[in-house]
Amino acid sequence: MARTADFIVIGGGIAGISVAYELLPHGSVAVLEQESATGYHSTGRSAAVMSENYGPRLWSRLVTATRGFLENPPEGFTDLPLVTDRGALFLAQAHETGQLQAQYDDLIARGARVELMPAADALRYCEVLRADKYATAMYEPDCKDVDTNELMMGYQRRIRAAGGAVVTDARVTAIHRDANGWRVDTTAGEFHGGTLVNAAGGWVQQVAEMAGLGYRNVVPFRRTAVTFDAPSGSNLHHWPMTFDVAETFYFKPEAGKVMVSPVDMAASAPCDAQADEMEVALAIDRIETFTTMKVARLSHRWGGLRTFAPDHEPVIGADPPDAGFIWLAGQGGNGVMASAASARLAASLAVGRGIPADIAALGITEDAISPGRSCVLANEDVQVGSAEAIYGAD
Repeated sequence: MARTADFIVIGGGIAGISVAYELLPHGSVAVLEQESATGYHSTGRSAAVMSENYGPRLWSRLVTATRGFLENPPEGFTDLPLVTDRGALFLAQAHETGQLQAQYDDLIARGARVELMPAADALRYCEVLRADKYATAMYEPDCKDVDTNELMMGYQRRIRAAGGAVVTDARVTAIHRDANGWRVDTTAGEFHGGTLVNAAGGWVQQVAEMAGLGYRNVVPFRRTAVTFDAPSGSNLHHWPMTFDVAETFYFKPEAGKVMVSPVDMAASAPCDAQADEMEVALAIDRIETFTTMKVARLSHRWGGLRTFAPDHEPVIGADPPDAGFIWLAGQGGNGVMASAASARLAASLAVGRGIPADIAALGITEDAISPGRSCVLANEDVQVGSAEAIYGAD
């Protein structure tokens, strides 16, 4: 028997689950996930931190707007804290100091707590750094680890309590549009709804094509990560999440190990991504070049998908030819940390209420995030360059 909901959300990662939660006050909701469990792909392989300085301009502002939800979730959402203290450290070489200064100025303007310092002073936060490789550093004390599992469970409990459906093993096989709305055929049956939300992560392009919208330039890239044992006697649990400004690597404590990624971006078909051996070698080289750590043996290696528009900014809102097809895509690794605000934004646009005032106050406009902006409609390459080239110096 076909099931009907006001909103059909395709994708059961953090994007789909969070936007479904935000749509609950506006109608009935059904979330369709192709895997046997929610959060299987990018969400379950996230570095899971909340930093207001990570990612391009608009995504970082959505993190600012998400902070309040993660630190003080609605009553009854969870019995556990969604975030715990971590801190973040950003390292700049001499030619990057202007970029780091600009990031510092922007964060101060947004009300964030940050400290700018000579690179040598960063050793008090992470003693294994080769500080002589850098000129300046910035410390963000309010960066938090995010309990992704509890966040996902909190959303799903609220969805089900409100009568919404979260359907797994529901791979979409066809999408049809008529005057009454959408019909979505899946391996779990047929679903009907008035509004379709495309939150399918690496599969968003395939969903758009099935819906008859043609090509949209929101595509997946592989990201590799590994873990290894920390040096004996290290102050591991107190280390911050550490990034270089050029985005060539990051590392953090992870379940008693050290996790490092070379921040690779290799174009990929949507898939169950695996670690790339060349990128594994690069991760090891970078951690041994820029810290005093040595990687004797890897504990684990994995891959995940990160989906980007060409400008790396959010793709949120109605597709121009069809106001009943809503995008929540292009997270590029920012999905968990910006989840609450991006979902609230997508839901507000889906019901025709525009951008919420607090998000608009951060400088986010409909044109800047629209699926109809030129770079999303055009068949142009996603930028894979320096952080400054991608994010700019502001």
